[in-house]
Amino acid sequence: MIKGSEVEVVGTDGTVLNTAPKGGYGSTAPVEVGVGQAGVYFYDESTGDLSVLGKSGPAQVLGDVTPAGGWNTVDNISLAESPSGACWAFAVDSYDASQVATSQIYVGGTGIPPTLVTTLTRPNMVNGAAAGGYQVLRWDATGVLLGSYPTGVGGAGPFIDESYSFAIVVRLDPATGTVSAPLCSSGQFADEATDGSVACLSGLGSDAKIAVTKPGGATTTVDTGSDSAGEVAFLGGTSAELTYCTAATVSSPTYYWIENLLAVQLGSSPTTLIQGNTTGGLEGPYAWFKLVGGTSIAEIQGASGSTELVEVNFNTGQTTTLAPADSLLGVL
Repeated sequence: MIKGSEVEVVGTDGTVLNTAPKGGYGSTAPVEVGVGQAGVYFYDESTGDLSVLGKSGPAQVLGDVTPAGGWNTVDNISLAESPSGACWAFAVDSYDASQVATSQIYVGGTGIPPTLVTTLTRPNMVNGAAAGGYQVLRWDATGVLLGSYPTGVGGAGPFIDESYSFAIVVRLDPATGTVSAPLCSSGQFADEATDGSVACLSGLGSDAKIAVTKPGGATTTVDTGSDSAGEVAFLGGTSAELTYCTAATVSSPTYYWIENLLAVQLGSSPTTLIQGNTTGGLEGPYAWFKLVGGTSIAEIQGASGSTELVEVNFNTGQTTTLAPADSLLGVL
C-alpha cells in the first residue's frame, strides 16, 4: 500500500513488514509498477533497473530494461507477474505527434534476462472507444491480459479509470508475442475467470448489466439494478460467483458518488455486502483475486479523504480494519 511518501508491505494483522520510498511526482525514487507473489515491483528510469521489494530485506534487482529510443517520450509503464511468480511481463508506452501509441512488451524472470517479445502500435481511439497504448493488467493461465492506456483523457465519476483501461482488452501470448481479438466483442471488459469465462459490462450510464460467457458460448446475464457498475471480479478466480460494485451519483450540495459492494452466484439474485453511505466508497478491484478463506483485502475511502485497508468477509459483508493508507497497490 501507499502511505505518505512510502510504499509499505503490510501483514493481515496490520503489521508493517517492509518499506521503500514512493516514486513519481517529484521523487527520485524508483516508481512502483506492479505487485505479485514476490512483492512490490519498482522501476528506476535513471538506471533501467527493475527490482522487487519482498516482505523483508532490501529490494532485489531483477534486470535491466531500457526501451528503444530511451525515455524521452515514455508515457506509461506497467508490469504483471506470472501465476508461478517466476516470470513477469513489462509494458512501456510512448506516443508520437499523431497520438499513435507504441507499446514495447518485455518478458523476463528468474534466470531469464528481460527480452523484448513484441512491439505493438495502436491509435488513441478505436471505433470510438479509448485505446492507445497497451498496459499490462495481469498474467494468468491463459496468457497476459493487456488493457488500454489512452492519452489526453480525463473526467470524473465512478469507475472512470475502468472506462479507459478496460475499454479494449486483449490477450498476449508471452512466448510468441501474438495478440488476440478483443475479449469483449461488445461492451466493456470486466474480468476473466480461471476456466476462461469472460465477464463483459453493457448498458453503462443507463442500465448496467454483466454478461458472463463460458468458453462453450453459454451466457448468463446479471442485472446490476444500477446505471453504473464496475470493479467486477470472479470471486477467487472461479466462474461460480461474482462480486461487483454499483454507484449512485449525488450532485447537491457537492458532486460525489456512493458505492455499494454486491455478490452474486450466477443464476441467483445478488446480495448487498456493504451498503455505501455519504462518507465513502470502495476501491481496489484487483484485491478480490487474493482470498484467505472467504475474505479478501479492500481499500475503503472514508470521510475527508481518509482511506483504510480492510479485510472483507464475502459471506457476511463484515469488514475488519487493518491499517490506514492512502491507496492499495495490490495483495501479495
